[in-house]
Amino acid sequence: MKYPKISVVVPIYNVESYLEKSLDSILNQDYPNLEIILIDDCSKDSSYSIAKEYQKKDKRIELLQNPKNRGLSFTRNRGIEVATGDYIGFIDSDDTIPTNYYSSLYRTISKNKADIAVCDINVVYENGNKVRQTCGSTSNDKLSFVDCGLAASACNKLFQKELLSKNAFEVGKRNEDLAVVLPLVIKCRKVCYNKEVCYNYLQRQYSIQNNVFSDKRFDIFDGVDLTLERIRGVKDEKLYQAAIVYNQLIVLLLYVIPKVENFKERYPFLKKYHQLSKKYHLTKNLFLKKFLADNRKLYRLYYGGVIYLNSYGLIFLDNLLISSYLCYHNRKVGLVQRNIKKDDLIKMAERQAKRSAVSKKVSVVVPNYNYSNYLYQRIYSILYQTYKVDEIIILDDCSKDNSREVIDDLIEALSPYVNIRKLYNQTNSGRAFTQWEKGMNAAENPYVWIAEADDYANRHFLKNVMKPYDDDEVIISYCDTKFMDADGNQLLKSIVPEIDIQKTGHWDNSYINDGKEEFHHYTFLNCTIANVSSAVIRKGDYSKEFALAKQYKQAGDWMFYANLMQKGKVAYFARGYNYYRVHNNNVSTVTKKQDHIEEIKRIHAYYDQEFHLNAKQKKEIQKRYQFLAKVWRVKV
Repeated sequence: MKYPKISVVVPIYNVESYLEKSLDSILNQDYPNLEIILIDDCSKDSSYSIAKEYQKKDKRIELLQNPKNRGLSFTRNRGIEVATGDYIGFIDSDDTIPTNYYSSLYRTISKNKADIAVCDINVVYENGNKVRQTCGSTSNDKLSFVDCGLAASACNKLFQKELLSKNAFEVGKRNEDLAVVLPLVIKCRKVCYNKEVCYNYLQRQYSIQNNVFSDKRFDIFDGVDLTLERIRGVKDEKLYQAAIVYNQLIVLLLYVIPKVENFKERYPFLKKYHQLSKKYHLTKNLFLKKFLADNRKLYRLYYGGVIYLNSYGLIFLDNLLISSYLCYHNRKVGLVQRNIKKDDLIKMAERQAKRSAVSKKVSVVVPNYNYSNYLYQRIYSILYQTYKVDEIIILDDCSKDNSREVIDDLIEALSPYVNIRKLYNQTNSGRAFTQWEKGMNAAENPYVWIAEADDYANRHFLKNVMKPYDDDEVIISYCDTKFMDADGNQLLKSIVPEIDIQKTGHWDNSYINDGKEEFHHYTFLNCTIANVSSAVIRKGDYSKEFALAKQYKQAGDWMFYANLMQKGKVAYFARGYNYYRVHNNNVSTVTKKQDHIEEIKRIHAYYDQEFHLNAKQKKEIQKRYQFLAKVWRVKV
């Protein structure tokens, strides 16, 4: 088989700590016909020397150096000029790609006879955490490629070379991808989505995108203006315009400018934003209206206020609103104990050891994968429980961060006081449910709390969730869940409005209900237990239930809970004593929506086959599908 040549353009500038890992990921590609163009932009560290050593090792590498520092756009344009491939891809020199990255993208572009292939992006933090950002949909609807905060990235795409040869990157500007990538995506013949691979984008603390806010950030307005000019006259132009303005400009005001915490320093940025944004009529933006509608009242008032005050030139009030919100957000809404030290954990372990024994003993299973930075908080929330904890088992699924070092250290420090042990996988299981099952089987007590490593709990969680187990028929007991961000600040004070989609009021008060009735009236339609960390489960042989759950990537927990409900009663405590950590505020960006809806349909088919859904239930299910199709923009 003849493989077209792919030219991979890699601009390099002061990345000596990351370059080898990035280049190794490119050289290890299984695609057989690569041209690798490394261009050093006069690095001040040893980056050029490292690149030179790699050139000596691999004949596919061509190494160039700019005569003087010219910036990313100039460097990419130079790469396009010298590229001899049929297709061009871009890799930033601190990022990495999986081994099958280009072979998978090429198969997608070839199969679909497309001009551009797009995949998702893993935003990888230096602590090892990563968040997958959805950058398209399997429907290949072009709007789905534009309605995304990372839509303008050149790195998660494979382009036909002739497209780029006619469109240069804007030299000397930030957000240089914007006015090239988005018009190409919108105007090209066909774009296709690849859901199999991800581009790994390293979020460095001191990278270009993350350094101190300055006037250079307002270059984005030039990029948006040029982008809108280049898509003038295309079909659905107004819809594309609204999506671009929302994702590139409105998000700047809502999330980026408020990071300037000083009131006086932030004021001129808000004023300049107002001057530059007048012509976009932000308050009428369709995507902003949808965003506000999807938020709870407090956040709807705040975000809407920031936009409206700025749009009408009320800069002082706008600035005051942001400061007030930051004060509230940082000081009043924090849920977790911060700055925990090992001595604090030992103190909590000593206190836990002195708690009175209980008749209903609980094993706490802590599944972990790359959450080393949250382990102290999680273990603290377990040891601080007012209910006696009889056993703690920490599982690690081959984390790539320093989790095992932290776990080993924790066990050494705490084992003199509490029953704590570890279970390490030799290979990554790839499924949360595999870890749940392993922990459940390893637990020595009749009740198991699966406490995910990045979540947290109120100190009275166990005391209240265990009370219903006075009824011997209760099989699972859970509580309401609050959502928090990566820093432990509250995002959602209750999950009830999200799970009570039939507006029944069922979760307004604590209850014990027959599990089959619970399923028949509520859980048949959607997953009503938001987070496994919110529940304590009576130990049993759940091999069949776990096997069914493992067949799903996104909705397997729903399958597990629904089958569990057939075995006994369900108990609910109507207080938000479980805190679920969301690693990205925009939850929709980490959801593979089309795949998710397909899983939901498969699960409903299973429910119908096993539990014989009635006509009323099927009608509610169809209404649910119509709703999801509208808000997720997917096919059902």
